[in-house]
Amino acid sequence: MKEHINGDMAMAHGAIAGGVNVITGYPGSPSSGTMDHLIKLQSAYNYKLEWSVNEKVAAEVAIGASIGGRRSLICVKSVGMNLMIDPLMALNLTPLNAGLVILLGDDPGGYGSQNDQDTRPIVQTLEIPLLEPASPEEGYQMMSEAFGLSEKYKIPVIIRETRAFSQSVSSYEVPPIDYNPPEYDIPLEPYRFVPVPANVVQKHKVLHQQLDEFKNWTEHCQYNQIIGNSKKGIITSGFAHTKLKDVLGPDGTDNFSILKLGSLYPLPEHLTVKFLNTCDEILVIEETLPFIENAIKVIAYDHRCKAKIHGKQSLHVPSEGELFRWHISEAIKQFNPEVELRSQFTAEKQPLEVPSLKSNCEHCRYEEVLEMLDKSASNLDLEPIYTGDPGCLFKVGDRLLAKYSIGSAVALASGLKKSGNDRPVVSLIGDSGFFHTTIPAIINASYNRSKLLMVLLDNEGAITSGFQPTPAMGVDVLGKTKPALDFTEISKACGVRLIQNLNIDDPEAHKMDACTKAFQYDGLSMLIVKIPNQA
Repeated sequence: MKEHINGDMAMAHGAIAGGVNVITGYPGSPSSGTMDHLIKLQSAYNYKLEWSVNEKVAAEVAIGASIGGRRSLICVKSVGMNLMIDPLMALNLTPLNAGLVILLGDDPGGYGSQNDQDTRPIVQTLEIPLLEPASPEEGYQMMSEAFGLSEKYKIPVIIRETRAFSQSVSSYEVPPIDYNPPEYDIPLEPYRFVPVPANVVQKHKVLHQQLDEFKNWTEHCQYNQIIGNSKKGIITSGFAHTKLKDVLGPDGTDNFSILKLGSLYPLPEHLTVKFLNTCDEILVIEETLPFIENAIKVIAYDHRCKAKIHGKQSLHVPSEGELFRWHISEAIKQFNPEVELRSQFTAEKQPLEVPSLKSNCEHCRYEEVLEMLDKSASNLDLEPIYTGDPGCLFKVGDRLLAKYSIGSAVALASGLKKSGNDRPVVSLIGDSGFFHTTIPAIINASYNRSKLLMVLLDNEGAITSGFQPTPAMGVDVLGKTKPALDFTEISKACGVRLIQNLNIDDPEAHKMDACTKAFQYDGLSMLIVKIPNQA
């Protein structure tokens, strides 16, 4: 029986159908939705999963599981992928054992991110195959097939989704899942998983051979296809293809030929050349950067294809933010003014297309923390400067001097002090961010004798992304009891000498006393502020 499933659910069911055995990740929309569904389904299939302390660790745990013979999945968002680059740039040189898939959630429009990142060019640098589904049903098929592809070609496979895709809904009959994940022995081959200067060039050569073999698969796979036979062509990929279909309506191929791509790296070169040679003019429709457009132009040049190619560089399609259906409609009108579109997508109706944003920050009390700090500083005739981490701190972003990546607040504050600044510098840290990448920055600040105040905001979980637990809470992703790590003990071990704990609901006098001591301390100090989770 058909049921309504969204992109998140499709990816989760596809991973189970593909025989995933180990799942790792770090909270961040849009990929957290798939992890949430996998958590709900865990008791039925008994696979292993964890919220890792950061994305680099998540990648390395999954890589270890793959070496150990178990199919593995990593769920991360765009900025988390940045943190994974280090291990991935070596992973691509080590022929895999069990299949390894990365679910990459891009966030065009920056709805829940500190940037408007397009990760596709980074994937090209990584030299790892990239797939992108156009619909939930295709997402299910792609995910379930990806583990086998990874094993066949001995290389990881990345599946990219966007927020709009994750929330899209299809009526689809999920096939019955016979969950019987394969288990492989560990291949004890010298240097297979050990890239060193003596073998990296040869391993790089083998990687290119693997990519060539994968490229041959893309020429005939079900995710790439030519539709229609008009001299006016459109090239789309992923969820942009679904948006295009909505704009063109059922008669769209009467006016245009369409090359629909599901494998974005490597591209199916021969299929693309076949399409280019049947068209006089082509419009490339994709979100954010002209990634496909530039790749198509290289293929056209190499094969002397004469079709004129339009897209972002010709200003037909915007290069920033989410690509809405009215953008596509306007691009098509400019590309072929003779075509009358039946759909009525306009800029005024854009709010109807914006992905829904669930706010988990309704009970945020970070403003109270800053008021407490400002009041204490004022009593001492001080004017503090604040640095912060992404996440919940966007609620007080107007009061921060700088905010970059998770874990950066402390290092930014250290740099500000090194610049000769006389004002006190306060770094605001989240509890999840503390374990993510802040600990090395604290060690660095301690070792280099930075004089600054760190304020750790303990609101009992990764709230912004959906209340996921941290290692300080004493429970894991499935709610099972685990050892709770202590912020104070860890910070002391990192060299912090003045550490004070308080509750945001403590008496005013106690809070002012703690803040005053922290501001006056001649060294590296920390306030750990407990903010009870009121959700």
